[in-house]
Amino acid sequence: MNIIQFSASLEAKMKLELDTLNADQDEIIKIGKTLSFIRELITELKVFTRNYKFQNQAEEIQFFKEVKPVFLSQYFYYKKVFAIRLFDSFKDAKSRKANYRSLLKRLERSVEKNLEFYQYCMSGSKFMDTDYFTRGNQSSRSPALDESFSTGYDAKLAKILANELLKKYILTSMNKNNSEIVDGHVLTWTDSKASLIELIYALHSAKVFNQGVADIKHVASTFENLFNISLGNYYRVIQEIRIRKSGQTNFLDQLKSKLENRFNEHGQ
Repeated sequence: MNIIQFSASLEAKMKLELDTLNADQDEIIKIGKTLSFIRELITELKVFTRNYKFQNQAEEIQFFKEVKPVFLSQYFYYKKVFAIRLFDSFKDAKSRKANYRSLLKRLERSVEKNLEFYQYCMSGSKFMDTDYFTRGNQSSRSPALDESFSTGYDAKLAKILANELLKKYILTSMNKNNSEIVDGHVLTWTDSKASLIELIYALHSAKVFNQGVADIKHVASTFENLFNISLGNYYRVIQEIRIRKSGQTNFLDQLKSKLENRFNEHGQ
């Protein structure tokens, strides 16, 4: 049995375990058990890898780029979810909301810090695969790194995958949390992020919040919470809006036009 086949058998076991995650009434206990189960699978995979000789470089790249990160990402993801659920179990809706916002900011900073590698992985690029996903090609490595079971970048990719899952989990949790706060009346922004950022900067420029002294970060964060959205790097987006050829205030112009049409339709 080659390593891809062996990994597939372990992945099937992991999928079965994850499919039963919501069946337990005590979610925290269930997630804890799932973490232990995934850790055991990773240990099995590690033992197999130490005694396995890859058939060629392509197989090694496939394992460290497409196989191992799947297991690690699930472990990283559920470890974070476990911490969130534990925190939530002791806090009220307002405290949970603040924690979700803080976590999203950390995810955003992580993307910015690893943007080049993030873009490489998310774009499906392959030209650096030999450097990233084969062993013995890294110039600087941690003394604690197990070189027989890591390239130094497979775990980095796994954290990116886990963070994408975590972002969706947090946004969903924020939506549920807001339901508790406003008795089920939840609004979700469904237009583009650029449109909301344009609106936020317009309102901030008009100094309509806190007698005009509100910080743009505070305003953006409030809108993120209010409309269940993560705006990402809105500073970069506003720069792109500023130089776009189609116009700087497309969304605001659209709002004005639609409001005028509504007034006219109702004879007001």
